Amino acid sequence: MKRILLISLAVIFSSTIFAQKIEVREVTGKFRNGNQNALSTFVYHSNIKTVQKEFQNLLKSYKGKVSTKKREMFGDDLLITSVSNNTLDVYAYFVDTKDGAIEVVAGFDLGGAYLSSSMHQEQYARVAQIMREFALKITEKAYADFLKGEAKDLKSATKAHEKMVKEKSKLEKQNQDYKKRIDQNEKTIEKLGKQIEEDATRLKEMTTEYEKLKKAESKIK
Repeated sequence: MKRILLISLAVIFSSTIFAQKIEVREVTGKFRNGNQNALSTFVYHSNIKTVQKEFQNLLKSYKGKVSTKKREMFGDDLLITSVSNNTLDVYAYFVDTKDGAIEVVAGFDLGGAYLSSSMHQEQYARVAQIMREFALKITEKAYADFLKGEAKDLKSATKAHEKMVKEKSKLEKQNQDYKKRIDQNEKTIEKLGKQIEEDATRLKEMTTEYEKLKKAESKIK
């Protein structure tokens, strides 16, 4: 039953991964400093702690200071040269959705205005690409780890299957040997049965003869 359940979960997992497409959407982020324009993307088949850690590492790579307070991550004075020659601030939070995906919502404060597709088309496209590459990287890594687990389970299941096949073959051979022994025993039993009948008749005759001889002994003077 447990094995069937694991196989079913694996089928569901593999079917959903191919139905998913990593996209970036423009949303209104609900940050501690109010609602701001933001970008949203989803990481699949991972967990919120891993996604938070990886996003923190991403922000740290831009040389600024990164901190987290009340589940909101803040990147202070980050230098993302592909987006701007000036430093910017990033606010981000993470949502563990019901279907298991982790939503990453990030707002980019360019200094007076938050990044938006209408006001900063080129910069928005570059940040969207950064967000998409991040989500894709983590999802691919999570799926690779899943495949490793599946390979391990497959190896274990194959080993167990081979063991069962070997045990079945062994028992079948034992049964064949038992059948041969039973056939031999039945022939021996039949032969002994006939010998017992013959010996019973001969034994009866010998007993009768012995009784006669014993009576004859008393006549010797």
